[in-house]
Amino acid sequence: MHSFRRIPPFAGSTAILSAILLLSSCAHSPSTPTDTSSRSAMSQQTTAKTYPVPPMKATLTRSVLPNGLEVLVLPRPDLPLISFRLGIRAGSSFDPSGRAGTAALAADLLTRGTAGHDTLSLFHTLDATGGSLSASASRDMTVLAGDSLSSEAPTLLELASEMVTSPTFPPAEFAKKKDSTLASLTEEDNHPSPIATNLLYRLVEKGTPYATPSSGTPTSVEKITRQDLLNFVAQYYRPDRAVLVVAGDVTPESALALAKKYFSTWKAPATATSPPSRRSFSSISTSGTFLVDKPELRQSTVFYGTQGIARKDPSFYDSLVFNMLLGASQTSTLNRVVRQKMGLVYYIHSALDASRHRGPFIVYFQTYAKNTGKVMGAMNSILADSVKTTPDPSAVRAIKRQLVGGFPFLMNTTPKIAQLLLVIWSDGLDYTYFTDYPEHVSKVTPASVLSAGQHLISGHSFVTVVVGPAKALKKAGVTGTPPPPAS
Repeated sequence: MHSFRRIPPFAGSTAILSAILLLSSCAHSPSTPTDTSSRSAMSQQTTAKTYPVPPMKATLTRSVLPNGLEVLVLPRPDLPLISFRLGIRAGSSFDPSGRAGTAALAADLLTRGTAGHDTLSLFHTLDATGGSLSASASRDMTVLAGDSLSSEAPTLLELASEMVTSPTFPPAEFAKKKDSTLASLTEEDNHPSPIATNLLYRLVEKGTPYATPSSGTPTSVEKITRQDLLNFVAQYYRPDRAVLVVAGDVTPESALALAKKYFSTWKAPATATSPPSRRSFSSISTSGTFLVDKPELRQSTVFYGTQGIARKDPSFYDSLVFNMLLGASQTSTLNRVVRQKMGLVYYIHSALDASRHRGPFIVYFQTYAKNTGKVMGAMNSILADSVKTTPDPSAVRAIKRQLVGGFPFLMNTTPKIAQLLLVIWSDGLDYTYFTDYPEHVSKVTPASVLSAGQHLISGHSFVTVVVGPAKALKKAGVTGTPPPPAS
């Protein structure tokens, strides 16, 4: 509902809409945390700070181990469950040049063997707990996610520790996973949504690490070797680039004790003071309409986008409300006019991909090919009007109430609160966001919404990606050039 994160392969309209994550509605302004006295379970080297979480009537505790690992603990003792998330700044934006997909492939194989457990032993140990432990990589981080009964948390944390400190990437498992990844990437060519999404990001984010899908491309994944994974882990899997989030039936003292027991021996490489930096985030401006001909289709999928803002941009909340008024809510102008009144589309949405670094602002829809020109005309008219007129104050108030009213639902389960805290860490936000959030929303005004919309749209170069039958699209007045080859 609030912010767009790049969709996975084979995602259709429902999956696209669900990718507009609630988790990105976080406050960004810094404020000074409150120091607390040292607790008995905390060493003198570990300083704890606390932050109130009013929606949960709870307190977040933050500590940092001597090796640099940040530990966030949020007790929720109503059920005997624990959710933890171990996040490492080791996402696809750090992939080696020409080997996009390295971070994702490494993450996928973390559960396939460690120095202490082969694949079968690891699965048996995990199954015996009744819990779950998975790993994945997104643009900015690699995540190990664990959920279990609180009594089984030590076992899962021990396995997670082994996975990040001593993964083995068994050759046979590496070969199988690489083959399945290549098959999945090849299959994407049959699905218009990932084609359109990946092409739009490649053009709008050209010159930045966000231009390439986290999973890589067939060409880049083919080049990846097992040694590339070992090198990637050695460079980026470091405690001083990581956070351990623990939520559920736990106390700050017991969670910190577990963190020390299983992660205190995790050390940064002695051979390097810092890992290699990622590629630049200075994008190269691109514009135009690009057509991918799919003659077997009757529908067209269209993505229209430009460079947007980062999550910590001062205008984020104003942009958030602008986006929801435009196309990210059921009552949005695009949905009300183009879908409900004109009846021209299966879906139409706008999205703001605002994360740690600047991502695109996007409008996307699917329609019958013959209606594509009409929909594009209506969309452009609505976009033009949205930056000319101050929005209705009552509509702005309604969106603000929706944001504040939906806020507690971002944390109504332990997995949700653990994931939310991970997003806050990844996007570089302040932990006072639980108290700052209503204040930021309350400051949004119709005039500030208009200004934010103008900042997002006016004077920008837009990229239009159309995936559909070229012959029918031409009859509908829609033409474009073939997309440029990937670099």
